[in-house]
Amino acid sequence: MRNLKMLGLAAIAAAALTALVGVGSASATTLCEQNVTTGCTKHVAKETTIDFSAEDSIKLAGPLGIVLDTCTISTTNGPTTSTGSDEAGGVEGANVTGAITTLTFEGCSRKTTVTSTGTFKTASGAEDPTFGTLSITHIKGTDNGKVFSSGATVTIHELPNIVGNPATCAYITNNTELGTLTGSTTTPTFDISATITSETENCPSGTWSGHYKYTGTTPFTISD
Repeated sequence: MRNLKMLGLAAIAAAALTALVGVGSASATTLCEQNVTTGCTKHVAKETTIDFSAEDSIKLAGPLGIVLDTCTISTTNGPTTSTGSDEAGGVEGANVTGAITTLTFEGCSRKTTVTSTGTFKTASGAEDPTFGTLSITHIKGTDNGKVFSSGATVTIHELPNIVGNPATCAYITNNTELGTLTGSTTTPTFDISATITSETENCPSGTWSGHYKYTGTTPFTISD
C-alpha cells in the first residue's frame, strides 16, 4: 500500500495522515514552519491541508509475520481542525488534530477499500467526506511527534481467517498509535508501525508498516 497515507491509515493515511498546528503553553503541541522544538513564532495555520504519499509498499502482516496484504500506492491528506493554541486560529489544547479527507490504497495484492465515517465542513461551506481523524503529540526535545488515529476503517477482502476460509476483514483505528512523524522544514516524513485489531470475528490482527513523505506546500516541524 504505497500510498497508505496513514492509517490512515493512513495511514495513513494517513495521514496520515494529515493536518495539525498551533502554539501555546509548554504542554501544547504545535506545527511550526521553523526548525525549533519550543518557542515557535511562525505557526502552520488552521485548516492547512497536510499531504502524505507512501514512498514504498505499505504492508499488513498477520500472525508469525506472514504478509496478508501489500499496496504499492497510498495517499492521505486532510486539514488541521484544532491547533495547540488559539494563536494560529485554532482552539487551545494539548494536541494538534486533523480530519482525514483522503485515504487511498491502490495496487494492492488483495482488494482493499476504505469507508467514510463522516463529513468535514470547509471554510467555503462545502462538506467533504472524512475517513477518521488524526492527532499529533510532540516528542519532547525533538522536532517530531507521535501520531494517533481514530475512526479510520480499512477493509481487506478475501483474507484467510483463523478457520481457513476467505473472509472480509475490517480494521478500525481507535486512538491507535500509528507511528512517528519526523518534522522537517523541507520534507517531513511519517513512519507507520501499528498493531491493528480486526473488528470482524475470526479475522487476524495485523501489523501495518510503511513510510510516507510529505507532498504538501507547507513543510513543518513539531514543537510545543
